[in-house]
Amino acid sequence: MLVFNDRHFMRHISMPTLREFTQQHKISPKLNIDWEAAADTLHALVGKELDRLEESLVQGGLEVEARKDLEHDLMLWHDDLKRAHSMSNAQAVQEFRCICADDPLALAAFDNRTEREIALWMLAFRDKAFRDAELHLAFQAKTNGKFWKKHLIPAGLKLSRDRAQLESFCEEVTKLYKKVGAGKSSHVEVSERAKDNSVQVTIYVEGPVTAIAHFEQSNFTRVTTRIALETALVYHPTQGIVESIVKGGAKNHAAVLQLFGEHVLGQKIEPEEIEKKSFRLNALRDGMLEPVVDWSALGVEKVRLRRARFTPIGRAGVAVQVEATPEMDKPDAIQEALALLKVSSYFEAEYAMASATLIVYMKPDAKGKHAHFSFGVQSSGSSTIKNLSERNQAIAQSVLKALDVIEVEDAPGDFEAFEQMAA
Repeated sequence: MLVFNDRHFMRHISMPTLREFTQQHKISPKLNIDWEAAADTLHALVGKELDRLEESLVQGGLEVEARKDLEHDLMLWHDDLKRAHSMSNAQAVQEFRCICADDPLALAAFDNRTEREIALWMLAFRDKAFRDAELHLAFQAKTNGKFWKKHLIPAGLKLSRDRAQLESFCEEVTKLYKKVGAGKSSHVEVSERAKDNSVQVTIYVEGPVTAIAHFEQSNFTRVTTRIALETALVYHPTQGIVESIVKGGAKNHAAVLQLFGEHVLGQKIEPEEIEKKSFRLNALRDGMLEPVVDWSALGVEKVRLRRARFTPIGRAGVAVQVEATPEMDKPDAIQEALALLKVSSYFEAEYAMASATLIVYMKPDAKGKHAHFSFGVQSSGSSTIKNLSERNQAIAQSVLKALDVIEVEDAPGDFEAFEQMAA
């Protein structure tokens, strides 16, 4: 389901789970549902009740406070289902299991539930753990991106949990964004990741005034709002590594890290940037044109180049982006590029691969279907590998190593564990 639809999402939830979530939700007192009705009719009953509430907003007649209260509850219902939808995947469920490793009630609740149902149960009954996992995966999705940096600082430092110090840190970060029109308000959240004992500090700053078009009471109108600017840091105490996502370039990164040391760590720090290792993407050209790798040890049937972007070497010129069909037996992006650029020698001598998306097809299952996943890499060292499940991360790293895109020493510190997992 690429576009979220709350009614479609609910149809994939078993009745016991939907009942637990609905009765726990803030909107529950406003719903009139006979939960003893036939199970196959309850999804429709919930939908009709929500339609009734939405229709009451259109018809009017509600007091101002009652209208605001109902609008807020309906917004929360839709937003909570959307949040659960976004966390209905293997990576999120793995985070939930790790966080709840010492929670037998939660682990028992996961049994015989789908990924969607586990996400809904966590949001209803373990909202703090759900939020911790949500923040972690949101940060992970942005690692190796434009606003992400990694620095080395002393290991074993203790982060302050004193609210006054956290608020002070938040206020100082807010001042950094005032030059781009940010407001005075801010919000800070601290979350821990059970798997590696890392601690994440997430700050939301009131952004510049932004006008948006929307519908209110069926009327088209424009309103002004302030979108939150997000800044986040993750400290790994065992390694002495701090990752940061900060907008505004290297200067803002340095300023936020100094403030982090002063207000949260309680000492001045001298961060040493850990440079991203570049990917040798031109190696993909040879690896894709003359495949010699035996993928069977990884349970992989085939690896194809789904997309590729080529830029001229040593001169200004036109960059070329090539996209191939995702079908396994069709020409990939390298073959399409050769056909587009006509002359192979000119292509190899004059163009370098700047970014690529690889698609990995696994061995067929009992029904003959090939599961597959894809990930993007850039020559600068950025990638989307961290957005994959742990097993697929392992396979992706092994694929890049086999294709000579990275050396073992350039791979993550836990690369040996990745290889064992992939095998």
